[in-house]
Formats: sequence, C-alpha cells, structure tokens
Amino acid sequence: MTLPQPRTATEEWKAHWPLVVSAMIGFSFFTVVTYGLGTFTEPLEKEFGWSRAEIYLGLTVFGFIQMAGGPPVGMLLDKIGSRGMAILGLILSGVTFAGFSLANGSTGQWLGLWFVFGLCSLMIKSTVWSAGTSSVFSTSRGLALAAVLSGSALGQVFAPVVANWLIESQGWRSAFWMIGFGWAGLGLVLVTLMFYDAPALARRGRAAAAQNGSAPPAAAPLLTGLSVGEAMRDSRMIRIGVANLAMAAISGGIGAHLVPLISETGIDRDAAVQMAASAGIAGLVGKFLTGWLLDRYQGSIVPFFSFAIAGLGHFLLLDMLDTPAALTAGAMILGYASGAGLQVTTYLVSRYGGLRKFGTIFGTIASMMLAGSAIGPLLAGAVHDATGSYTALLIVAAPTMLISALLFVGLGPYPDFNARTVDQGDGKEVPAPAT
Repeated sequence: MTLPQPRTATEEWKAHWPLVVSAMIGFSFFTVVTYGLGTFTEPLEKEFGWSRAEIYLGLTVFGFIQMAGGPPVGMLLDKIGSRGMAILGLILSGVTFAGFSLANGSTGQWLGLWFVFGLCSLMIKSTVWSAGTSSVFSTSRGLALAAVLSGSALGQVFAPVVANWLIESQGWRSAFWMIGFGWAGLGLVLVTLMFYDAPALARRGRAAAAQNGSAPPAAAPLLTGLSVGEAMRDSRMIRIGVANLAMAAISGGIGAHLVPLISETGIDRDAAVQMAASAGIAGLVGKFLTGWLLDRYQGSIVPFFSFAIAGLGHFLLLDMLDTPAALTAGAMILGYASGAGLQVTTYLVSRYGGLRKFGTIFGTIASMMLAGSAIGPLLAGAVHDATGSYTALLIVAAPTMLISALLFVGLGPYPDFNARTVDQGDGKEVPAPAT
C-alpha cells in the first residue's frame, strides 16, 4: 500500500498529532539559549566581570554557526529525513548546553563552549522540525507548523522563569546543566517515541510488511517543488530571505536583551522576567492565529501585518508612556510578531518553494535569519555599552520592520507544482504527483 495521505485536516491531525507534540518540545530546547541567556547575564557579569558585549559574543558565534551550517544541514536533511537527525541533535545539544556550567572566566573558553554547542544544535534547528511536519501535513499545514514552531514561544515563556528559579535556588552553574539534561532529555524521549516524518513512516511500513510477510508498501509519493537553482533565482524567495534577515537582526537583538532592557526602566528584575515571559504567551497566539489564517487566506495582508506590528512594540519599549502596562504590552507585541514572523516564513517557503528541496531552501533562508540573530545581540550589547541605554536601537527598529513588511506585498498566487515535471537527479524527468 502507499503511505497514507489524509485529505482532510481532521484526518491529518488524527494520524500525525504525536509528531506535532514531540517536535514542539524538541524545537523548544533550541530556543532556550536565546531566551534564557538574558537571565544569566547579571550572574555572569558579577562572577567574571564581563561586559554584556562579551557575554553576548557567544550568542553571535552560535548564530554564525547556524548561518553557515544551514544549507549543508538542509541538503543532508533532504537525503536522510528528520527523525534520525533530531534524535542525535537532542543528545549532543543537551550535553553541550550543560557544558556552559564549566565556564571559568576565560572569554576564549566561553566562545569555545558556544562553538561546540552551535555545531551540535544544527541538528535541532527549525528546518528539521518544519521539514518533518510539512512532509505529512498538507491541508492543515499552516496550523501544524504553528503548533510545532510554538516551541519557540514555550522557550520564551519558560526559559527565563526556569533559569531564574534555578539560578536563585541552585546557582548559575547548576542551572546550565539542569536545563541541558532535563529539557533536552524530555524532548529526546518524546521524539524517539513519536516523531516519524514521511521517510520514517515509509521505512516503518516496509519493516512491518517484512515482519508480517505481507507485500511491501509502495514507495512514498514524490515531493514536488523548486530545485535549489530555481529557488536562488526566484524573486519571491529572495524577498522572503531579505525581509527575514532585517527582522532577525532587530528582533534577535532586542529579544536577547529583553530582561535587562526592561530592568533599566526601573522595573524590578523579577517583574522584568515575568514581562519577558509574557512575550512567549503572545508568541503562541501569533503562531496559532497566523497558522489558522494562512490555511484559509492567501495574500499579502497576513505576512505584512505579522512583521509591521513589531514597530508598535518597539515604540512601547521606549517607555515614553512610563507605565509597566505599556512595557508589558510592548513585550507581548514583539512576542506576537516574532511568533507570527517565523510561522509566515516557514509556510510561505513550503508553498512558494514546494517540498522537493525544502530542507536546502528553507535552510538557506533560515541561515539569513540566523545571520541577523547573530549580529543583533552583539549590536544591541555594543549600543548599550557605548550609549548606556537601548534607546538608539529601539528608534531604528520600527522603520526597519515596516520596510521588511513591505517586501511581502505582491508575492502573487502559490505556484502549482502538480503541473511540473521533476528531474529526479538522474537526468530523467517524470510527471510530478500531487502533493
């Protein structure tokens, strides 16, 4: 028999909800380092006398590794599938995150720890989880991706709170290894038991047929879409990539510094942690609402609004209204925009680029996003060290997000890859099957 291809959203969710749950938890660990580092900033400053730029230089190293590793990891993903890569990635990234507890005050060692962690965490980046999800969801792909990518919102909600609690009760060193083994360990158990993408389902079906002595199932349907070369020349892919580069540089820098940014307005540190965590709740809303809308409406309004609304959040964080409510609203708006932005990008790449080379194409665009994320925290730290505040960064952020939003206007209808022929890599082309 062929690999099941549920036609309705209900059938898709009934068949594949375990994949969504496990992928969401697995992906959440990838985001812990970004949303949790702000909570470790003050303890590291007191322990080693480091500047904020020095502390966040590690996150820059991490970002550049993710950027450089995106395309090759995507190519490997297109060949071997998501399951094996995710399992190995959670093991290695959990162990190496715990390794941050060994920091001894040497900036060279600190950056070395980030380098190793960055390499290991390449295997649990959003490309891996998005590819696996997109391979088994079609009708409800937007909502399924929203659920999986809400792992980043879980990181926003729980990483600052968990890290702060562990730092205060156990110390920052214990906090690193407890998060590394505990959070990644939970993800590993769930992924091992429940995360089966289309290639893994096909292998499991063949193994079951062999064990039962029945006829082997037919090969899984071919995935259709742009080739890597076509995607590199496609104006829509280019515009999506550029918009995300700018967005990531701004939101990555402000997001990583959100706790100290709010604290400098006079808010108590514990209250600042709670405000930062509220951004994760808004991020969940952003992902699910945007996913629901993308499954139902095509056009520029949803992508444009998802990016442009961040400008309002940056304005509120300037604290011109001088109220905790405005700061909380600003943090939540940025959380919403961050959640919606990643959801929009992943979905649009799967529709405009198809699934044939999704790993490579999305991996390349994700590398552009991570380039911005690598530059952003370092730039934000440097601006703060030079001016004594984050005001200049916030002033530039709003127009940058508006320009990024405008790049999504006029992308046009989704292409119909069913009418194409597909080069299978051996010089022969066959009619593209339905996705």
